[in-house]
Formats: sequence, structure tokens, C-alpha cells
Amino acid sequence: MIFKSRFIEMFGDPIINPLNWPTNEMSKAAPTTKGNVEVEKDRNWLLNLDAIEADTGIVLHKNYVSFEELNGSIISFSPEHILYSKLRPYLNKVVIPDESGFGTSELLPLLPDSKILNRIYFANILRSDSFVHMFSAAVAGTKMPRVSMDTFRKFQLPLPSINLQNQFADFVKQVDKSKFLCSVIYY
Repeated sequence: MIFKSRFIEMFGDPIINPLNWPTNEMSKAAPTTKGNVEVEKDRNWLLNLDAIEADTGIVLHKNYVSFEELNGSIISFSPEHILYSKLRPYLNKVVIPDESGFGTSELLPLLPDSKILNRIYFANILRSDSFVHMFSAAVAGTKMPRVSMDTFRKFQLPLPSINLQNQFADFVKQVDKSKFLCSVIYY
């Protein structure tokens, strides 16, 4: 994918950090927090892992449910969050939500500090091959392997300038817009 090569070109490998970007612990730069979501009577987005495409984070379908169906172990999130699947990290399920909702408790609602961390840059770190490889090896459990939360929270997140992160995000948005226009013209 063009994003991955552009990401590596601009920032290097996020695990090795060869360009020696300043770092901060994941738990500080993007803490796990609940979204401030108002429950609606008839229409609440409930995101399960089967609705997330591996490697791309594309939401394949949105399931809307009534408030009575919001039970069990769920998390809430806002459009400011990044959702990271801690279950089977090798499946690489990372979502940039476009609206508030609820999700399975296997999703971590990470809230990037917008002063130091761009959501698109951050999602691309989480989706990077080296990050997926590292955290696929740092799991607990064999039948249902989950990311070791202690290791995840302590990960030293590379933090280039927010301006550089924003340039990368603008590139991603432009490519996405171009792909959309090409698909409309093609059909």
C-alpha cells in the first residue's frame, strides 16, 4: 500500500525509531479512555470485530441497535478515538471511527493527545508491519491470544513534530480522495 511506503519514507520504522524521534509512553500520548456517548433509544452503532477488515481498518458494515441491545461487556468511543483490537493482534484491526458508538470490549478506545499525536499518523503506527509483528509476539493466552496490556501501555511511541504528522495525514486524505474519484469515474 502506498501509505506504508510513504510512512516509512517519512518516519522510519516505529519500533526501531532510526530517526531518533522523541518518544512518549503509549499510555500518556494516547490513553485508553471511554467516549462520551449518549445512548439513543433506537439507533446506537455497535461495532464488533467481524465488521472490521484486517490490515485496512475499513468498517465493512455498521450495525445499529436499540439501547436494550447494548448489554454485556462493551466500550464507548467518539470520533476522536482510535480503536485497536487487542484480540489476535496479527489480524491488524485498527479503526479510525467517523462517529460515536459502542464496541466489543476487545477494542481499546485510545484517545490521542491532539497536541502531539495525529490520529491518522497514530493509526498507521498501529497498522505498521513491525508494530503488528512486535505485538503479535507479546500476547497472553493461546486459544484467544490478547496483547499484553502492560507491554502495550509502556510502548515508546515515536513523536515527530505535529506538523510533519499532519503532512502525512494530508497525504493519506488526498490519496483516499483520489481513489474515490477514480472509482466513481470508472463506474
